[in-house]
Amino acid sequence: RLSGEVDVEAILAAEAKAKADTRNITFLAFTATPKAKTMEMFGTLGEDGLPHPFHTYTMAQAIEEKFILDVLLNYTTYDTAFELAKKVEGGQMQPVRRIEADGELVDESAATKGLMRWVKLHPTNIAQKVQVIIEHFESNVKPLLGGRAKAMVVTDSRKAAVRYKTAMDAYIAKMGYSDYTSLVAFSGEVDDPETGPGPFTEHSMNPGVKDLRTAFNTDEYRVMIVANKFQTGFDQPLLCAMYVDRQLSGVTAVQTLSRLNRFVPSKKTMILDFVNDEEEILAAFKPYYEEAQIVATTDPNQIHDLQTKLDTSGRYTPEELDAVVEAFVLNKGNNALAGAIQPVKQRFIAAYNTAVAKEDKGSIDELDTFRKDVGTYVRLYDFLSQIIDFGDTDVEKHAIFLRLLAPHLRASGGSDRVDLSDVELVHIKQKETGTHTLDLAEGEVVPLKPTTGAGSKASRDPRMVLLDELIDRLNSQFAGEDFRDDQVSSWTNALVDAMKTDEDLREQAEVNSEEQFLASPTLKDALLLAVAETNDAHSRMTELFNEKGAVEKAMIELLGKLLYLDLHGAQEPARLDARQPRA
Repeated sequence: RLSGEVDVEAILAAEAKAKADTRNITFLAFTATPKAKTMEMFGTLGEDGLPHPFHTYTMAQAIEEKFILDVLLNYTTYDTAFELAKKVEGGQMQPVRRIEADGELVDESAATKGLMRWVKLHPTNIAQKVQVIIEHFESNVKPLLGGRAKAMVVTDSRKAAVRYKTAMDAYIAKMGYSDYTSLVAFSGEVDDPETGPGPFTEHSMNPGVKDLRTAFNTDEYRVMIVANKFQTGFDQPLLCAMYVDRQLSGVTAVQTLSRLNRFVPSKKTMILDFVNDEEEILAAFKPYYEEAQIVATTDPNQIHDLQTKLDTSGRYTPEELDAVVEAFVLNKGNNALAGAIQPVKQRFIAAYNTAVAKEDKGSIDELDTFRKDVGTYVRLYDFLSQIIDFGDTDVEKHAIFLRLLAPHLRASGGSDRVDLSDVELVHIKQKETGTHTLDLAEGEVVPLKPTTGAGSKASRDPRMVLLDELIDRLNSQFAGEDFRDDQVSSWTNALVDAMKTDEDLREQAEVNSEEQFLASPTLKDALLLAVAETNDAHSRMTELFNEKGAVEKAMIELLGKLLYLDLHGAQEPARLDARQPRA
């Protein structure tokens, strides 16, 4: 054992016991949106062995007694339809309908996120949404509460907030709505050369405003644009409308939209949502309409499983862990602590830099998983240690070591960047898809779930696609059909899997070029057979395939390429001189 380890063990054991043994302390939590962890930590055990609130004043009761308002009675959803095109030789724009041989190969997930982010921040997109927002505000919101009603615009980034503020002020001035203006709330500085010289700050974009809360109480400011700040925990009774342009789910959805629920006589609330599905929003609210319930408690063995995973990663040794813990617990000083942790830090950074330099995706994923697992362990320990005495100082030692290590595991370079310089937004339109009354009293409540697994899974093996194909896929969705993304994905994957069983196709893929393989008549026959055999939940898609020639043609080309890449392991095939595929 290391010198002084006995003292370290004794100190850690005493601290762990004191942390979990709090019989002389009463803990109370007051919240309208308890998470599963809150229920476990503060709940009172019932006869079923599960924690329950010691008292409830439900959302249903609060609405009935007019303490708060039901904000889901007037919920309008929008879809954004758009078309992208890519510059071709000569500078002209061409909608992408096929995949060129020299197309850029990118990670499908990264490219999708990059494209959607680019579209979302596009000035035309934001300008259209600003027009919808302001005209809706003018017609439906502004006259409420004696002409004092206010609205909030919820964005998904500080850059989006900056662009919304700029576009909104310009539109208000253009339309001559001179009796009010907007505020924008975000933290820090934002550099956005496309909008103007920066950096942009909350102070520079709200000239003359010292306190946003105070300013928003006045009649001069009727709309507040937010990026996280003021999205939750903000009390403004005159807030009647919310315009949502960010993904919301779970507790965040409830807390955000509940900014509208302050009761004021004759107040009416409205929500316009450009992003979220109304059914998902209703599902997020349901657990908190009546008494929140939890189905099980967190298994404390998860922390031991995660500890074993980290210990066997090879990123540190037991001796290095002990040295860091001893330096911390015995207060040996910053120099001793930094010296103890330095070997682990340097080893991780060196491994990450080497993996990036070699473009070793597998190693990058492994290192990223380790980094995420370190943070997961610390968070899980912070929760479990307050309700469980592990009786194991090893858990305490790992928590100290990993908490100190986490800030040093900062490396970048593992994510692909997608070049969008040649992509342009050709058409875009905001389409209202309906106004809904979401009934909180209907349907079953999904109970809260505890933490069921700790640690990150290995990163996926990227599904590599051509950028042009991805743009075409975004432009060529099943227009007018109410298909979920997972249904479209599972249908195409099922067809690829079915076609893989065709031995003739396998042999043709092995001996022919991609171009020759796509020209094979066997490919169409195999696809027709696969579609006929796939008679599950995608029957409506099968009807479209049989009825529309364009869908059939696109599927032959798309699935042919996916199948070819799968059968070839995404490697460059051998090129043959033959014009037709050889069986």
